[in-house]
Order: sequence, then C-alpha cells, then structure tokens
Amino acid sequence: MGITSFFFILLVQLCNGKSLPKFSAILIFGDSTVDTGNNNYISTIFQGNHRPYGENFPGRIPTGRFSDGKLVPDFLASMLGLKEYVPPFLQPYLSKHDLLTGVSFASAGSGFDDLTAAASKVIPMSQQIKYFERYIEKLQGIVGEEKAQKIVSGALVIISAGTNDFIFNFYDIPTRRSQFNITGYQDLLLIQLQNFVEDLYNLGCRKMLVAGLPPVGCLPIQITAKSPLLRKCIEEENFDAQTYNAKLTRLLKQVQAALSGSKVLYSDTYHPFMQMIKHPKKYGFVKTRRGCCGSGTYEAGPFCNKQRPVCKNASKYLFWDSIHPGESAYRYLSNMAMKKLLRHKLSHNKTH
Repeated sequence: MGITSFFFILLVQLCNGKSLPKFSAILIFGDSTVDTGNNNYISTIFQGNHRPYGENFPGRIPTGRFSDGKLVPDFLASMLGLKEYVPPFLQPYLSKHDLLTGVSFASAGSGFDDLTAAASKVIPMSQQIKYFERYIEKLQGIVGEEKAQKIVSGALVIISAGTNDFIFNFYDIPTRRSQFNITGYQDLLLIQLQNFVEDLYNLGCRKMLVAGLPPVGCLPIQITAKSPLLRKCIEEENFDAQTYNAKLTRLLKQVQAALSGSKVLYSDTYHPFMQMIKHPKKYGFVKTRRGCCGSGTYEAGPFCNKQRPVCKNASKYLFWDSIHPGESAYRYLSNMAMKKLLRHKLSHNKTH
C-alpha cells in the first residue's frame, strides 16, 4: 500500500470512526477512464502504450493507461489493501494473485452502445461480459466453484462508460442523431446499462459502483471543436450530461430494489469535476481547459506521442491529454469514490 493511500485511509478512519471496507477483489468494466491496458492486446489505434503516456507512472512506463500515471481502479485497489495496480484481463501470464484480487475488462473507446466500440474497433461492453465469464472459469480452476462464487459476490465492481457514446455517436459523429433525439439516445444507453448490470448480477456480482458522466462539454477536445477561440465549456453538452446523470441515479435505485441482495450505487463524477474546473487553485491546478500533452487542445491516443512536447508539471493540469484527466484528478476522484464506499457501507463482511 502506498504512503498516500495509507494516510488517506487513516484520515478517513479517524474522521469517520468507520472501518475500512473489505472486498475480495476489484472488477472493472468500461472505457479509457478505467482501461489499465487491454487495448494493448487488440488491433486498434486507441492505445496509450507509448510515450509520453505513463510519464508519472512508476518507472515512467507507458502501460496502456490513458493518463500520465495511475487511474481510479489503481488508487482504489491500493486504498482497499488489495494491490497497487489493477492489471488488464488480456495481459498474458497473469499471476494467481492478480486473478484472485481482480482485473480490468475495460477498453478505451468503448461504450454502452455497441456502435461506439465498432467505430473504434475496441472491446464492446457485450464482449467485456464474455471475458468476465472466462475470468470466472479461470477463478474456478484456481480455487474451485464455491470459493470463486464468493470472490465474485464479494468483489467491488466498478462500471465507468458513456462519454464515448455521446462524443462518437451523437455530438461529433452524429450516427445516432438520425435515429434519436438526445432524450431518446440517453434512454437507449440507460437500457443497455441496466442490461449490463443485470448480466453482472446473474453472474454473481452484488456490489457495484456505477460512474455517471463528467461535464462532457468541458473536455478540451469538445471545447476545441466548438469554442476554439473563447475556450468555454459547451453548456448544452454539460446540461445533457446532468440530465443523463439524474436519470441514471433514479434507474440505479430501481435496479437495486429489483435485484435481491444487491448494492448498486451511483458515483458522481460531474460535480467533483466542476469543482476542480471552477476552483482550480484549491486543488492545485493551473490549467483546466487544455491538456498537458502537446497543445492540449486535440492530442489524444496516437496524436499524443513522443514528438509532442509535454508540460513541465502534469500535476498542475486537470487533463493529461485532450480527453483524459491526469493522475492528480484521478486521485481526487478516487478519494470521492472511497468516501462513497465508506458512507454506504458497500463492503463484503469477509476478507478473501
């Protein structure tokens, strides 16, 4: 466990008088915000396995994480005392310990709409479920069926996706706009999300944390496309994100009520992001509308490469590239998620 994680846990415990939640493992599904390197092992341009990605990761290694360092799954796994980093499921030669304590099935560029993944040739959410089934088989091979079931039911499941659906299929590439208005498309995605949660439940998952949308209109790439001179957040897109999040919050309560023995919580990313954007100095940021990589206005994935200069201090930038937050922002979001876990007692009563 890292020193930062240890002191955060100590602080939370002293302040709240609550014990650290215990989970058997951590299981991750979604997009680039939680992909710890699965895209390294598929044929797609959506990869972060080259410099300057990983600039502040231990050893300065580009791991496939779309950030200068760690992602939320890594911070949470460390805070929960499971391990320091969450490996991607597609990584060859995973150790028994890694399998027992959890992996990420997420894929950068993915979304709840399978069309989103098809456009970027990445792993759709439907395939992530199939990989999870394979994971369960591997677990059963290591510890037997009964223990494998306990690990799955006691795991913290994190689902983080949706942004790519709106960017790739509605706003910037209007594939779905000919079929749906914004309300209809939000509802389509929420049906897909509900089906996804139910699939996970049917495979044994019981403790789930589902992230809402960030302020999509404040992503540097969206600002570049629609407000290149003034560089203002796109209010309409932010309003759509808030509307979607309100619907998602209501839906998750209904889903939890319908799935016996489940805890399905909403994790707010919108308001923490807006706090960092509106009060940057409070969080140690100087730049919030440009990424650290290159000009910070359009570079991401293959365009954020070693030919592009990077800023001198990534921790001063909210965003690492034009789409993805940097490690400093992910650390703050992880702390928020951890507080949510403590507040709602979303934990497993036995250690693995």
